[in-house]
Amino acid sequence: MVAVALSTQPVALAARQRRWRLLLPAECWHLLSLDAPTVAALWAWSIGRAAHVAISADSLLLLFLGTWLLYVADRLLDGVHQDSARLRERHLFYRRHRVAAMAAAVPVAAVLGWLVVLHMLDRARRADLVLFALAAAYFALVHLRGPAIERWFPKELLVGLIAATAIAVPAWSRTTLSKSGAIFVVFIALFASVCWLNCVAIEKWERPRSALVRGAPIVDPTTRWGQRRLRRIGAAIAVVAIFGAGAFLGLGNAAAAALCLAGAASAALLALLDVAHARGGISAFHLRIAADVALLTPLLLVIFR
Repeated sequence: MVAVALSTQPVALAARQRRWRLLLPAECWHLLSLDAPTVAALWAWSIGRAAHVAISADSLLLLFLGTWLLYVADRLLDGVHQDSARLRERHLFYRRHRVAAMAAAVPVAAVLGWLVVLHMLDRARRADLVLFALAAAYFALVHLRGPAIERWFPKELLVGLIAATAIAVPAWSRTTLSKSGAIFVVFIALFASVCWLNCVAIEKWERPRSALVRGAPIVDPTTRWGQRRLRRIGAAIAVVAIFGAGAFLGLGNAAAAALCLAGAASAALLALLDVAHARGGISAFHLRIAADVALLTPLLLVIFR
Protein backbone atom coordinates (compact mmCIF):
# COMPACT_ATOMS: atom_id res chain seq x y z
CA MET A 1 0.00 0.00 0.00
CA VAL A 2 2.83 2.39 0.86
CA ALA A 3 4.56 1.60 -2.43
CA VAL A 4 1.37 2.34 -4.38
CA ALA A 5 0.89 5.63 -2.56
CA LEU A 6 4.46 6.66 -3.24
CA SER A 7 4.17 5.71 -6.91
CA THR A 8 1.10 7.91 -7.37
CA GLN A 9 2.72 11.00 -5.82
CA PRO A 10 4.89 11.90 -8.85
CA VAL A 11 1.85 11.48 -11.13
CA ALA A 12 -0.25 13.81 -8.97
CA LEU A 13 2.61 16.30 -8.75
CA ALA A 14 3.07 16.26 -12.53
CA ALA A 15 -0.66 16.82 -13.03
CA ARG A 16 -0.58 19.83 -10.68
CA GLN A 17 2.45 21.25 -12.47
CA ARG A 18 0.76 20.90 -15.88
CA ARG A 19 -2.37 22.59 -14.55
CA TRP A 20 -0.25 25.38 -13.06
CA ARG A 21 1.51 25.96 -16.39
CA LEU A 22 -1.85 26.16 -18.18
CA LEU A 23 -3.25 28.64 -15.67
CA LEU A 24 -0.12 30.78 -15.41
CA PRO A 25 -0.91 33.10 -18.38
CA ALA A 26 -4.40 33.81 -17.01
CA GLU A 27 -3.02 34.42 -13.53
CA CYS A 28 -0.42 36.86 -14.86
CA TRP A 29 -3.11 38.58 -16.96
CA HIS A 30 -5.13 39.10 -13.79
CA LEU A 31 -2.33 40.03 -11.39
CA LEU A 32 -0.85 42.58 -13.82
CA SER A 33 -4.30 44.24 -14.05
CA LEU A 34 -4.61 43.51 -17.77
CA ASP A 35 -8.02 41.86 -17.42
CA ALA A 36 -10.27 44.91 -17.08
CA PRO A 37 -8.44 46.93 -19.80
CA THR A 38 -8.74 44.00 -22.21
CA VAL A 39 -12.46 43.66 -21.54
CA ALA A 40 -13.00 47.43 -21.89
CA ALA A 41 -11.16 47.72 -25.22
CA LEU A 42 -12.83 44.60 -26.60
CA TRP A 43 -16.36 45.78 -25.77
CA ALA A 44 -15.62 49.31 -27.03
CA TRP A 45 -14.49 47.89 -30.38
CA SER A 46 -17.54 45.63 -30.50
CA ILE A 47 -19.97 48.48 -29.79
CA GLY A 48 -18.32 50.50 -32.56
CA ARG A 49 -18.78 47.57 -34.91
CA ALA A 50 -22.44 47.24 -33.91
CA ALA A 51 -22.97 50.97 -34.52
CA HIS A 52 -21.06 50.78 -37.84
CA VAL A 53 -18.43 53.19 -36.51
CA ALA A 54 -14.70 52.74 -37.14
CA ILE A 55 -12.82 53.24 -33.86
CA SER A 56 -9.16 54.11 -34.21
CA ALA A 57 -6.38 52.16 -32.53
CA ASP A 58 -5.47 55.36 -30.65
CA SER A 59 -8.90 55.45 -29.00
CA LEU A 60 -8.73 51.81 -27.97
CA LEU A 61 -5.20 52.26 -26.63
CA LEU A 62 -6.32 55.32 -24.68
CA LEU A 63 -9.19 53.35 -23.11
CA PHE A 64 -6.88 50.41 -22.37
CA LEU A 65 -4.20 52.52 -20.68
CA GLY A 66 -6.69 54.65 -18.76
CA THR A 67 -8.46 51.58 -17.41
CA TRP A 68 -5.14 49.98 -16.47
CA LEU A 69 -4.02 53.05 -14.52
CA LEU A 70 -7.33 53.17 -12.63
CA TYR A 71 -7.09 49.52 -11.66
CA VAL A 72 -3.46 49.77 -10.61
CA ALA A 73 -4.25 52.83 -8.48
CA ASP A 74 -7.22 51.03 -6.92
CA ARG A 75 -5.16 47.97 -6.01
CA LEU A 76 -2.28 50.03 -4.65
CA LEU A 77 -4.68 52.02 -2.47
CA ASP A 78 -6.43 48.84 -1.31
CA GLY A 79 -3.04 47.49 -0.22
CA VAL A 80 -2.41 50.61 1.84
CA HIS A 81 -5.81 51.18 3.46
CA GLN A 82 -7.15 47.67 4.03
CA ASP A 83 -6.05 45.25 6.71
CA SER A 84 -4.25 42.11 5.56
CA ALA A 85 -7.23 39.85 6.32
CA ARG A 86 -9.28 41.62 3.62
CA LEU A 87 -6.60 41.56 0.95
CA ARG A 88 -6.62 39.16 -2.01
CA GLU A 89 -3.82 37.93 -4.25
CA ARG A 90 -4.08 40.95 -6.54
CA HIS A 91 -3.71 43.36 -3.61
CA LEU A 92 -0.83 41.44 -2.09
CA PHE A 93 0.89 41.37 -5.48
CA TYR A 94 0.83 45.16 -5.66
CA ARG A 95 1.84 45.50 -2.03
CA ARG A 96 4.94 43.40 -2.77
CA HIS A 97 5.69 45.16 -6.06
CA ARG A 98 4.53 48.67 -5.19
CA VAL A 99 7.67 50.44 -6.39
CA ALA A 100 7.75 48.58 -9.72
CA ALA A 101 4.03 49.25 -10.29
CA MET A 102 4.43 52.98 -9.65
CA ALA A 103 7.52 53.09 -11.88
CA ALA A 104 5.57 51.41 -14.70
CA ALA A 105 2.64 53.78 -14.20
CA VAL A 106 4.76 56.88 -14.93
CA PRO A 107 5.47 56.19 -18.65
CA VAL A 108 1.95 54.80 -19.09
CA ALA A 109 0.51 58.05 -17.68
CA ALA A 110 2.77 60.04 -20.00
CA VAL A 111 1.56 58.14 -23.07
CA LEU A 112 -2.02 58.49 -21.89
CA GLY A 113 -1.62 62.26 -21.49
CA TRP A 114 -0.12 62.51 -24.97
CA LEU A 115 -3.06 60.61 -26.45
CA VAL A 116 -5.61 62.74 -24.57
CA VAL A 117 -4.06 66.04 -25.65
CA LEU A 118 -3.17 65.26 -29.26
CA HIS A 119 -5.32 62.35 -30.43
CA MET A 120 -8.60 62.49 -28.53
CA LEU A 121 -11.75 63.94 -30.05
CA ASP A 122 -13.09 66.99 -28.20
CA ARG A 123 -16.46 65.32 -27.70
CA ALA A 124 -14.86 62.22 -26.21
CA ARG A 125 -12.57 64.35 -24.03
CA ARG A 126 -15.53 66.20 -22.51
CA ALA A 127 -17.43 62.98 -21.85
CA ASP A 128 -14.40 61.30 -20.29
CA LEU A 129 -13.78 64.34 -18.09
CA VAL A 130 -17.23 63.85 -16.55
CA LEU A 131 -16.59 60.12 -16.11
CA PHE A 132 -13.18 60.85 -14.56
CA ALA A 133 -14.83 63.18 -12.04
CA LEU A 134 -17.33 60.45 -11.13
CA ALA A 135 -14.53 57.88 -10.83
CA ALA A 136 -12.52 60.27 -8.62
CA ALA A 137 -15.53 60.75 -6.33
CA TYR A 138 -15.95 56.97 -6.19
CA PHE A 139 -12.27 56.52 -5.28
CA ALA A 140 -12.50 59.15 -2.56
CA LEU A 141 -15.51 57.51 -0.92
CA VAL A 142 -14.23 53.94 -1.17
CA HIS A 143 -10.66 54.57 -0.05
CA LEU A 144 -11.24 57.29 2.52
CA ARG A 145 -14.32 55.81 4.16
CA GLY A 146 -13.63 52.12 3.51
CA PRO A 147 -15.74 49.52 5.36
CA ALA A 148 -17.84 52.26 6.98
CA ILE A 149 -19.84 52.76 3.78
CA GLU A 150 -20.06 49.16 2.54
CA ARG A 151 -23.53 48.60 3.98
CA TRP A 152 -25.12 51.38 1.93
CA PHE A 153 -22.76 52.41 -0.89
CA PRO A 154 -23.59 50.53 -4.14
CA LYS A 155 -20.00 50.05 -5.33
CA GLU A 156 -20.73 47.26 -7.78
CA LEU A 157 -23.66 49.09 -9.37
CA LEU A 158 -21.65 52.29 -9.85
CA VAL A 159 -18.68 50.41 -11.32
CA GLY A 160 -20.98 48.77 -13.86
CA LEU A 161 -22.61 52.05 -14.90
CA ILE A 162 -19.36 54.04 -15.16
CA ALA A 163 -17.55 51.25 -17.02
CA ALA A 164 -20.40 50.75 -19.48
CA THR A 165 -20.61 54.46 -20.24
CA ALA A 166 -16.84 54.73 -20.67
CA ILE A 167 -16.63 51.90 -23.21
CA ALA A 168 -19.41 53.49 -25.27
CA VAL A 169 -17.64 56.87 -25.50
CA PRO A 170 -15.22 55.99 -28.36
CA ALA A 171 -18.10 54.98 -30.66
CA TRP A 172 -20.55 57.61 -29.39
CA SER A 173 -18.06 60.44 -30.01
CA ARG A 174 -17.88 59.46 -33.70
CA THR A 175 -21.58 59.42 -34.49
CA THR A 176 -24.86 61.03 -33.46
CA LEU A 177 -27.50 59.84 -31.05
CA SER A 178 -30.16 60.33 -33.70
CA LYS A 179 -28.35 57.79 -35.88
CA SER A 180 -27.27 55.15 -33.35
CA GLY A 181 -28.88 56.20 -30.08
CA ALA A 182 -30.83 52.96 -29.61
CA ILE A 183 -27.69 50.88 -30.05
CA PHE A 184 -25.82 52.84 -27.38
CA VAL A 185 -28.70 52.62 -24.92
CA VAL A 186 -29.05 48.87 -25.45
CA PHE A 187 -25.36 48.07 -25.15
CA ILE A 188 -24.67 50.41 -22.25
CA ALA A 189 -27.53 48.67 -20.43
CA LEU A 190 -26.29 45.21 -21.46
CA PHE A 191 -22.67 45.75 -20.47
CA ALA A 192 -23.63 47.57 -17.27
CA SER A 193 -25.81 44.59 -16.30
CA VAL A 194 -23.13 42.02 -17.11
CA CYS A 195 -20.40 44.09 -15.45
CA TRP A 196 -22.55 44.56 -12.34
CA LEU A 197 -23.23 40.82 -12.23
CA ASN A 198 -19.48 40.20 -12.57
CA CYS A 199 -18.70 42.50 -9.63
CA VAL A 200 -21.51 41.06 -7.51
CA ALA A 201 -20.30 37.52 -8.18
CA ILE A 202 -16.70 38.35 -7.30
CA GLU A 203 -17.81 40.05 -4.07
CA LYS A 204 -19.83 36.95 -3.21
CA TRP A 205 -17.13 34.42 -4.02
CA GLU A 206 -14.41 36.28 -2.16
CA ARG A 207 -16.39 36.75 1.03
CA PRO A 208 -16.00 34.08 3.74
CA ARG A 209 -18.72 31.45 3.41
CA SER A 210 -19.56 31.83 7.11
CA ALA A 211 -20.47 35.49 6.58
CA LEU A 212 -22.69 34.59 3.63
CA VAL A 213 -24.46 31.86 5.59
CA ARG A 214 -25.16 34.21 8.50
CA GLY A 215 -26.56 36.75 6.05
CA ALA A 216 -24.58 39.53 7.71
CA PRO A 217 -25.22 42.95 6.15
CA ILE A 218 -21.68 43.31 4.83
CA VAL A 219 -22.67 44.79 1.46
CA ASP A 220 -25.25 47.26 0.20
CA PRO A 221 -28.83 46.12 -0.54
CA THR A 222 -28.40 46.01 -4.34
CA THR A 223 -25.33 43.79 -4.09
CA ARG A 224 -26.92 41.57 -1.45
CA TRP A 225 -30.02 41.19 -3.62
CA GLY A 226 -27.87 40.28 -6.63
CA GLN A 227 -25.84 37.73 -4.69
CA ARG A 228 -28.91 35.87 -3.48
CA ARG A 229 -30.38 35.68 -6.98
CA LEU A 230 -27.21 35.58 -9.05
CA ARG A 231 -28.08 32.57 -11.20
CA ARG A 232 -31.62 33.73 -11.91
CA ILE A 233 -30.41 37.22 -12.79
CA GLY A 234 -27.74 35.78 -15.09
CA ALA A 235 -30.37 33.66 -16.82
CA ALA A 236 -32.73 36.64 -17.12
CA ILE A 237 -30.03 38.85 -18.65
CA ALA A 238 -29.19 36.07 -21.12
CA VAL A 239 -32.83 35.65 -22.16
CA VAL A 240 -33.38 39.40 -22.64
CA ALA A 241 -30.13 39.67 -24.62
CA ILE A 242 -31.21 36.79 -26.89
CA PHE A 243 -34.50 38.58 -27.59
CA GLY A 244 -32.46 41.71 -28.32
CA ALA A 245 -30.38 39.73 -30.80
CA GLY A 246 -33.55 38.65 -32.57
CA ALA A 247 -34.75 42.25 -32.74
CA PHE A 248 -31.47 43.46 -34.24
CA LEU A 249 -31.52 40.64 -36.76
CA GLY A 250 -34.96 41.79 -37.80
CA LEU A 251 -33.52 45.26 -38.35
CA GLY A 252 -30.71 43.83 -40.47
CA ASN A 253 -27.90 44.59 -37.99
CA ALA A 254 -26.08 41.28 -37.66
CA ALA A 255 -23.14 42.84 -35.76
CA ALA A 256 -25.43 44.20 -33.04
CA ALA A 257 -27.25 40.85 -32.85
CA ALA A 258 -23.93 39.02 -32.44
CA LEU A 259 -22.88 41.34 -29.61
CA CYS A 260 -26.21 40.72 -27.86
CA LEU A 261 -25.50 36.99 -28.06
CA ALA A 262 -22.00 37.59 -26.68
CA GLY A 263 -23.54 39.45 -23.73
CA ALA A 264 -26.01 36.59 -23.22
CA ALA A 265 -23.12 34.12 -23.16
CA SER A 266 -21.25 36.24 -20.58
CA ALA A 267 -24.28 36.36 -18.27
CA ALA A 268 -24.85 32.60 -18.63
CA LEU A 269 -21.19 31.86 -17.90
CA LEU A 270 -21.29 33.94 -14.71
CA ALA A 271 -24.37 32.01 -13.58
CA LEU A 272 -22.59 28.70 -14.28
CA LEU A 273 -19.52 29.88 -12.36
CA ASP A 274 -21.77 30.52 -9.36
CA VAL A 275 -22.90 26.90 -9.60
CA ALA A 276 -19.24 25.86 -9.59
CA HIS A 277 -18.65 28.05 -6.55
CA ALA A 278 -21.51 26.37 -4.68
CA ARG A 279 -20.10 22.92 -5.45
CA GLY A 280 -16.62 23.90 -4.31
CA GLY A 281 -13.28 22.72 -5.64
CA ILE A 282 -12.33 26.00 -7.36
CA SER A 283 -10.49 28.66 -5.40
CA ALA A 284 -11.86 32.19 -5.12
CA PHE A 285 -8.71 33.38 -6.91
CA HIS A 286 -9.39 31.28 -10.00
CA LEU A 287 -13.11 32.03 -9.92
CA ARG A 288 -12.15 35.72 -9.93
CA ILE A 289 -10.06 35.18 -13.06
CA ALA A 290 -12.80 33.10 -14.71
CA ALA A 291 -15.33 35.87 -14.03
CA ASP A 292 -13.31 38.26 -16.19
CA VAL A 293 -12.67 35.61 -18.84
CA ALA A 294 -16.47 35.29 -19.06
CA LEU A 295 -16.60 38.90 -20.28
CA LEU A 296 -14.34 38.12 -23.24
CA THR A 297 -17.13 36.57 -25.31
CA PRO A 298 -17.04 39.44 -27.88
CA LEU A 299 -13.62 38.06 -28.81
CA LEU A 300 -15.53 35.65 -31.04
CA LEU A 301 -16.62 38.65 -33.09
CA VAL A 302 -12.97 39.54 -33.67
CA ILE A 303 -12.09 35.99 -34.68
CA PHE A 304 -15.06 35.35 -36.97
CA ARG A 305 -15.75 38.80 -38.38
